[in-house]
Amino acid sequence: MLTRLIKGDGMRKSRLHNYNGQFLDLSGFLYLPRSIRTTLLFKLANRRPELPWLGFRAINHLRELVKPNWSVLEFGSGMSTVWFARRCGLLVSVETDRSWYDSVRTILTQKSFHNVDYRLREQSEHEAVSDYQDSTFDLVLVDGYERDRVMKTAISKVKRGGYIYLDNSDVPYREHRTAKALLMEAAGAESEIRIFNDLYPMQFGVNEGILARVFNKAADRAFH
Repeated sequence: MLTRLIKGDGMRKSRLHNYNGQFLDLSGFLYLPRSIRTTLLFKLANRRPELPWLGFRAINHLRELVKPNWSVLEFGSGMSTVWFARRCGLLVSVETDRSWYDSVRTILTQKSFHNVDYRLREQSEHEAVSDYQDSTFDLVLVDGYERDRVMKTAISKVKRGGYIYLDNSDVPYREHRTAKALLMEAAGAESEIRIFNDLYPMQFGVNEGILARVFNKAADRAFH
């Protein structure tokens, strides 16, 4: 139990290290009380804050970045769906779990959002937005399953000069590593790349996320 408390899933040194072995920096510790509080509320009372399940500093950055006229695509829904819907002009959200889809759909209906295209795709998540033209979205969030395939879709659907956020980019699985390599190649030499090594809400632990501005949109073809 003590080992689980300290190391979480056991694949890293501690909950304050990401999967690459990087320890949380001093500024990141400012979010420690919020991470613990939201984790306890989630575990004990199933209460979820209206926040994306991303690092706290990544959330702060996206709050400043996303504009009311933006089109946003997210793979993997949740409180992030509500959060983005309040801030952008169009949100397309793709979910693979039917029961979770029904729960989030209920929340969206209760809040009367009219700018959300919410889609259930239990298979072939990466093909869920084939009816949207390429270079449509200002921001794409890559989470959920099949991140390598989803990243190829993200690169094709994001505008040149638009942004892609890859969550859990430090996870040492093939699909995560491939997705990260795709994103770095697509970003190109001109890109603005920000790496967030952060504590998360509702999950006491440090994870890495990458936000990159995409200029080399042809790069995904090299991985087909």
